[in-house]
Amino acid sequence: MMDKKISKTFIKQTVIILIFLGVQSISIYAQEHNTNIIQIHRIHLTCKGPFGKHKVKNWLDIVSGSKLSMNEIHKRCEEVLHRLQQQGYYFARFEEVRLAYRPDSTMADLILTLNEGKRLKIHSLTMRGVDPDSLEDFPLLQSKPGKPFNSWVLQSDIARLLDYFDEQGYPFSQIKVARLDFARRDDSMPESLDLALQIKPGPRVRIGEIEITGNEETRDYVILRELGIRPGELYVQRKIEKIQSRLMRLGYFRQVQPPRLELLPDGTGRLIVQVEEGHNNRVDGVVGYNPGVGRQKGFVTGLLDLSFGNLMGTGRQIDAHWERRSEKTQQLRFRYLEPWIAGLPLHAGISFEQLIRDTSYVQRDFGLDLHWMVNENLSFTTRIARSQVTPDSLGALLLGIPPSRTLNLGFGVSFNTLNDLLNPRKGLKYEATFELGKKKIDSPDQENETVNNPSFEQKRWTVDFEAYWPLFRWQVFAVGIHGRQITSDEEVISITDQYRFGGTLTLRGYREEQFRGSRIAWSNIEYRYLLGPRSRFFVFLDVGYFFREDLINGIKKKIEDAKIGYGLGLRVDTPLGLFGIDYGLGEGDGLSNGKVHVRLINSF
Repeated sequence: MMDKKISKTFIKQTVIILIFLGVQSISIYAQEHNTNIIQIHRIHLTCKGPFGKHKVKNWLDIVSGSKLSMNEIHKRCEEVLHRLQQQGYYFARFEEVRLAYRPDSTMADLILTLNEGKRLKIHSLTMRGVDPDSLEDFPLLQSKPGKPFNSWVLQSDIARLLDYFDEQGYPFSQIKVARLDFARRDDSMPESLDLALQIKPGPRVRIGEIEITGNEETRDYVILRELGIRPGELYVQRKIEKIQSRLMRLGYFRQVQPPRLELLPDGTGRLIVQVEEGHNNRVDGVVGYNPGVGRQKGFVTGLLDLSFGNLMGTGRQIDAHWERRSEKTQQLRFRYLEPWIAGLPLHAGISFEQLIRDTSYVQRDFGLDLHWMVNENLSFTTRIARSQVTPDSLGALLLGIPPSRTLNLGFGVSFNTLNDLLNPRKGLKYEATFELGKKKIDSPDQENETVNNPSFEQKRWTVDFEAYWPLFRWQVFAVGIHGRQITSDEEVISITDQYRFGGTLTLRGYREEQFRGSRIAWSNIEYRYLLGPRSRFFVFLDVGYFFREDLINGIKKKIEDAKIGYGLGLRVDTPLGLFGIDYGLGEGDGLSNGKVHVRLINSF
């Protein structure tokens, strides 16, 4: 791989030499007091060639009233010549650059005469070492006989040739400019070039062995199946360059070195992948405090996430989640993921979730999902889930919640190009799902005699979009847009089926799950200042919207509203883990009524 870097450096040097040989001396007449500031009264420009005065004046960027030194004028003229060289006018020169001072000597007219010369063209271009006609899908070059010569186009063509040989399994290919002569008809200025490229493809390499080093816990086969390349395949640079990002996105490793290639005696290559194990298990805790309103006392909320991301080095995952959203609302969730079913990029997961909502009802969900990884960025998901709602007596009496069972079938797509999972600097993440469900009302008991419609059809849509843009050094602008909607042939959407949002992960500045609706949306906007690889300070603005229909005294009423939250936050990487604190204010909140959320993510 080192040979290729030397080759590309040689190309750039050759192009520079070419420009040096082709460009005639620039006649710019030095004036006295080159560093003195001069105010330009008028510009008198004469152009000998196809380029008009207007374009050249725009390149010069000198207007009446400009104040600049003669040295600066020289630089502006050199920039014009550089632009002309990019267009193939390598013999362009300024025949005259002088100042004509006004009688009072305080201002001067700038007099310029530009001779653009003839446009240098390519007379012939030959390739030595290979026969392009014998190679499949050989790239078409922009540098062709009869075309104007452009050094940057030639450099781009050579880079395309190197990429072509990379893709064909020639990792040690070299390309050099072997011939560079002016084609002269007589003693006049040359008008064309004869070019020859010397191409040395080198050996065609197949991957004979793949060696994994540095993995203390993760098993070799777990890493090998994620590489996207197998022994016996051709060495393709495009695939090799993706290995580092593919492995880092797993979350198993602290660092992955760029793969190295060593030639073996039999002509095949040994691909060496060096990794540094990270912490695959994580404990994520959040503590929040909601101040009291009126006579209502404040209360503490909490969240605990326990994740084993690489169980015993096999890539299997176990997640456990507990959350106390309010004084009487708790959620418990378990999930297990089995990766690479039957050796295919197909992951299967099972999950269980229980939600105790105040003193109203208990909801239990069982799910099975399949994830098909198309590539390192794109995946598709299929999910089947069963949900059961059991109301208590208070929920059935006051809220009219009947016992029910729902069977859902869903499909989803995910696209992720984030460069980092915890503290991304660039990239985007998009997820969308659609679910079709059949909800059945359980048979009523003696106290609740009739149910008008024992079954209903439901449709659910979810969309999540996040984007990150680096602005200046250490600064990132982040935007998140999220939406949820459920439709049903029920008269109104049951409270148990509505979406809830508000709080730490959605609309900061409000209580956890303070709002609900059959259609909700929220956006998170953050301006981040990065303090380190995993640390940042940020200010945020959150905007949320919800809509629902409720039955009030037998009358259907639409309820919708929009809310705004804002504040600031901090994430700091400490020896105990990633510590985070957010302070958010909602509409009408004073500083003493802000919501504080404390979070600690510890990896082990």
